[in-house]
Order: sequence, then structure tokens, then C-alpha cells
Amino acid sequence: MSRKWPLKSEDDPHIIFSAEDTLGIHSPHNDQLLVELGIGRCDITKVLIDTGSSVDLIFRDILDKMGIDLRDMKPSTRSLTGFNGSSEIMLGTIRLPVYACGVVRMVKFSVISAKAHYNIILGTPWIHSMKAVASTYHQCVKFPGSGGKIQTLRGDQQAVRDLLIATVKLQ
Repeated sequence: MSRKWPLKSEDDPHIIFSAEDTLGIHSPHNDQLLVELGIGRCDITKVLIDTGSSVDLIFRDILDKMGIDLRDMKPSTRSLTGFNGSSEIMLGTIRLPVYACGVVRMVKFSVISAKAHYNIILGTPWIHSMKAVASTYHQCVKFPGSGGKIQTLRGDQQAVRDLLIATVKLQ
């Protein structure tokens, strides 16, 4: 039995990618999508857009650097499991505003104390709340902005490559 998909809403804008979106990108590449976003009152670099993550993550040391009072965090001892089966115990959750191209969403972040190469990982909860489409090939995220106009948040390909070099040096 085939499944019928819901009909498209008339107010859903079309999101398309074209060759123009690849201008300035060093190709070929296998780069992750790292962006810079406003979070709370700070501009945060090395934000990974991860379509494979079912949670939005923020690391405790970044909260400390942002000057966020951890008393605003709701404690939790839930366990998060990564793709390789390893687990990390959450410290809690915290809600922070995320600013992207004039669009603001309150995001419920899971807080962990692990060390990571990224400052924040935005997964499907944020992506879906934005009605966004991410393309690592095009190194950008597109989503409807005010008035339905499609906004484009560009990735920082150089930051990805710098991160790769730093990681290799650590090994």
C-alpha cells in the first residue's frame, strides 16, 4: 500500500539550490557545514549543522565562556548516545535564543561537559523549527525568513579546514 504525503501548503516557500550557491566554494570537498550564529548575547563560531543529530547540543565550557548562569539550566541525568554507541550523560537542558539571518528561535539545548571540536551542534530540532534545508555540498542552510523570503546562511569552509588541520596536529 503506498503512503500518501500531505498536500503542500500554499504558504510554504520553495527552497532550491543552484550552481550560484557554489560560487566561492573550494571543490571538490567533503566538508562539514560550520556556521556562525548569534546565540544568547554572543556571536558563536564553529556551530556544526548536523542533520544526523536528534538533539541540539551545547558544551558546558562554551556556556561558561558566554557568561551564561548555569542556574538557568534545568538539571538532567539523561544519557545521550552517539552514532558509535558511546554515551554521554547530560548535565541538563537550557533554553537560549538562536539568531540566524533575522530569524530567532528559542532552542532547548542539551548541555554536556565533553570536549569537542565544535562549540555547538544544531541538529534536527533546530533545522525543523526553521523549516530549513541544509546542504553540505552548497555549504549553506536555506530557510524562510520574514515575509516568506528565503534566507541563506553560508558555511565557513575555511573554518572546517582549519579545524581539520588542528585535529590532525593533535593526533
